[in-house]
Amino acid sequence: MVADRRTPTRIRAKWPVVILTDKGVLLAETRDISSEGVFISCEEPLKPKEKLRVFIMAPNHRPLEISAEVAWSHPHDSEQETTPRGMGLRFTKDSSEQRGRLQDIVAQHYKTKTGPTLENT
Repeated sequence: MVADRRTPTRIRAKWPVVILTDKGVLLAETRDISSEGVFISCEEPLKPKEKLRVFIMAPNHRPLEISAEVAWSHPHDSEQETTPRGMGLRFTKDSSEQRGRLQDIVAQHYKTKTGPTLENT
C-alpha cells in the first residue's frame, strides 16, 4: 500500500453530499475527504473553477455547509480506469469555521479506524 503524502489527514468515507450550483442541485457521495478538499463521486461532474456550496452529511453530525471550487473533473467511468467518475473540490477560505468542524470530524473518524495512537496508550 502506498502512503498518501497529502496533508492534512485524508480519509476514505462515503457520506451523502448535496451540491448547490447555478444550474440546480446535484446529489453525490464523498469518496475521500480532508479539511482542505474532497473527492466526490457523481453522475455529472462539473467543470473546473466552478464555484459552489456543498452540504456534507457526516454520520452523527449536523450537516456541514462549505464553499468550494471544482479543482478537477473526471467525467468518464470505465472498469479500465483507476479514477471513477467524479470531481475534486477545493474548499475556499470563506468557510473556515465549517472547515474547522470538518477537520475535527475527519480526525475522529481517522482515530476510530486506526485505533489508539502512541500518545493515547
